[in-house]
Amino acid sequence: MLTHIREHTKLQEAHIPVALLGLLFVLFGSLNPLPAKAQNSQSDRVQEYIDRNTELLDWSYDVVRETENMPARRVLEEALNLHRRSISLLAEDHTAMAFKTAQSCRAASRNAVRMARESMGYEERVRLRTERFRDQYSHLMDQAREANNQRALDLLRRSEGMAIRASEQYQQGDARLAFKMLEQATELMNRAARMLAGSGGSERMDQKIEMAQMAIERAGEKLLESADPAARKLLTESEHALGRAHDFRDQGQPDRALQMANMALRLANRSMSAEDSGPNAESVQRQIERWDERSSRASDLVGDSGHEAAVRLLQQARQQRERAVESQGQEDFQTALRQIRAAHDLLTQAEDMVR
Repeated sequence: MLTHIREHTKLQEAHIPVALLGLLFVLFGSLNPLPAKAQNSQSDRVQEYIDRNTELLDWSYDVVRETENMPARRVLEEALNLHRRSISLLAEDHTAMAFKTAQSCRAASRNAVRMARESMGYEERVRLRTERFRDQYSHLMDQAREANNQRALDLLRRSEGMAIRASEQYQQGDARLAFKMLEQATELMNRAARMLAGSGGSERMDQKIEMAQMAIERAGEKLLESADPAARKLLTESEHALGRAHDFRDQGQPDRALQMANMALRLANRSMSAEDSGPNAESVQRQIERWDERSSRASDLVGDSGHEAAVRLLQQARQQRERAVESQGQEDFQTALRQIRAAHDLLTQAEDMVR
């Protein structure tokens, strides 16, 4: 820890008084350990406890200094104060009070580490969420201005204000609060996106529904004489997704309608490709490897969003992937291919939900 104390410039930035640490240096040299004649078995145990705190504080400092989290640094400063106090109390033969103070020191140092580690996690989440927010915000502002949608513009401006305040909290070292404020900013932005989808996005939604309908009709003609159960099932699922798209459109939810129309189109196209060639070990393995590549990106996207439904879809996709691997091992390639394609669909749904 003495090497860390000498890093006085960094500790000044952490708001840990250099004078306090200088005093700790003196105390370590003059009071630790106590003369053997003044120690009894109880004070020996307390001394060992305090010595362990010295090591713990040294480790805690290494963890806390890696972040810009000011609350964690303040808690570590308090831990250092308690450590100094415990040394003084033991030197004055106040063994019980020294032990109690040393316990408080240990609790504070561990709390500082916990806060720092949480902050590191939130810092990364804030960074990712901020990047996504900026990209989507810029796109939506252009769309809102082009549509002259004042309500959407108001929501986006409120969203921007919340994001600015989140940035200020982050600069002050409170990454956790910054992330929560970014979540609120994102929700306001999403409301604007839904509003714009209901006005300027209706044409795109209608086009996608029409494309899905045409693909289903083509697939139905192609599979008219087909006995392939996998292809027939995909076509049935496509028809069901298109029905959901119509329902969402009628309910005034164009964003959900567009999502389901996209799914219907994908399933219809897959039903036709499933008829073209039978599955084999190589085709299944290619699909599994492609899923693994996609899942890494999707996990970051979904995890950063905090969207519970998307998280559930991602978990279901992983389960389907594992089932596909099991079927592949049993050389049931038809089932394996169906399962890994289901995993792809679930992954796409999860991504669409948070975009």
